[in-house]
Amino acid sequence: MITILEYLFIVRFRKLVSKGDSLAILLVVLLYLVAAFLVFKNYEHFRNYIFLFFLDVVGYHLQRSDIEILRLRKDYKIILFLEYLIYSLPFHLVLLFKEEYLYIVAVLVFNIFLINLPKSNFKTIKYPFNLFNVYWHINFRKYKLIYLFPFLAVLIYVATEYKNQNLIYFVLLVLSLLACMTSFEREQTEEIRRNPFSAEKYLRYQLKNTLVNTFYITIPIVIVLCFLGRWEELMLIGIVFILPLANVVLKYMYFKNSLIHQIVFVLYTSSIITLFGVPLIVMPFMYKKAVKNLNTIKYAED
Repeated sequence: MITILEYLFIVRFRKLVSKGDSLAILLVVLLYLVAAFLVFKNYEHFRNYIFLFFLDVVGYHLQRSDIEILRLRKDYKIILFLEYLIYSLPFHLVLLFKEEYLYIVAVLVFNIFLINLPKSNFKTIKYPFNLFNVYWHINFRKYKLIYLFPFLAVLIYVATEYKNQNLIYFVLLVLSLLACMTSFEREQTEEIRRNPFSAEKYLRYQLKNTLVNTFYITIPIVIVLCFLGRWEELMLIGIVFILPLANVVLKYMYFKNSLIHQIVFVLYTSSIITLFGVPLIVMPFMYKKAVKNLNTIKYAED
């Protein structure tokens, strides 16, 4: 069992660092311990959010693909329980030293419940997304992005309970970045060339697709905000659409260089936040450049 646990942890950290890079794994572990120490030293500030530090286990469990192999062992549930216990041990120790015994029991019981959840076939989930950009479906299924929404709903509840408006702003930012993800994916240039639409019409359809699909993912958050009576923040839901639409334009401005696209996106997003939206003034010029670049791709000679 110890060998299996060791292997599982190596696999876990290999998703974060290169294969065989023991130093990098050690640094990740140290970073995790430092985070727990900071929580311990500032526990009064983190006490109301302590359960958030255990949510990583939930996301990892729901997306892991080795459960079926582990099921070959009769004690696989014990292995999973010990793995999650060891992984979260630094924060369990924080709760232990702060004599939060009820919290510890709650986390352990929840882990037992999580491990015993029946297997669900999430491939049957039908997303309402417009299919003009298939990457909305692909990304939500591949990265299990639907699991983020309960977490965001909890954050809004915490923000309401403890009157922390910044948390709601954070939720809106996460939602906006979530809608940006599909624009970092690229269709084949041949798809653009064979599309019957003109370059400008093609770009307009991509923007319309992003607008509609972003609207769909805002619906659960809008419902939560309405239920909790957060009317002021509800009026700000429109800002969620700004970055996804801008990212579509940036995608076709720098279609052949994804790295430049990512760098410009970060800089543009930062400038929008720090300069209170002033960079949006240049959006018409960016739109024209994106259309021009699409024309170049569409009518380029083979």
